[in-house]
Amino acid sequence: MGDERRDASADKLRQRIAEEAARMVANGSDARRSRFRAARRVARGWVPEEQLPSHDQVRREVSRASGRAGGAARPGDDRLDTIADLVRMLEHVKQDPVKHPEGDVLDHTLQVFDRVYEERPFDEELLTAALVHDLGRAIDRADPVAAGVSALGDLITERTRWLVESLEAATAHGNQTLGMRARQRLESHADFLDVLLLAECDRKACIRGYDAVSLDEAIAILRELVDADEDA
Repeated sequence: MGDERRDASADKLRQRIAEEAARMVANGSDARRSRFRAARRVARGWVPEEQLPSHDQVRREVSRASGRAGGAARPGDDRLDTIADLVRMLEHVKQDPVKHPEGDVLDHTLQVFDRVYEERPFDEELLTAALVHDLGRAIDRADPVAAGVSALGDLITERTRWLVESLEAATAHGNQTLGMRARQRLESHADFLDVLLLAECDRKACIRGYDAVSLDEAIAILRELVDADEDA
């Protein structure tokens, strides 16, 4: 009985730490550092590593917290509203102003989305990939791709997930630094040309003062495509 009580207490503490870490991440902190900072704040002292929430637990809590953003659910809330709440965190992630004069990561993301939209205005999955491809940088900068797709979960399709996960390889392909086997795997995929387009738009999205769509406008574009597909 005593062991069960201690386990329940440890689980409760771990959950409270995960919730506090998710709040810190939403305010711009890195997920890995936030685990330790949240533990000190919640427990008012040092917490052993084995009693901390896992990175996946923090990521899940970030997703849940974003879904709850704004209080009670508003009429019309859906997966695109949740995606918007997650992507909005990117405005807290700053970039090297020399390499990225366009601004914060949200500015960069919206520029990528806008450039993809110019080329593929009908492709909702590719446009969604453009919008979420850097999401993980607001959650876990040590492993942003895994963090991003983990936080998104079932909010995105398998194709969108593949595009996000393959973007790094597509960038290396464009730079001619991708190994032979990886290049062959990438080139044999049905969405090879689309991920190359995403990589090219990502590379070019560093223009200061670029007049990109807003996040709300990007979500509205995606919503129209989803609605049109459902009505077809």
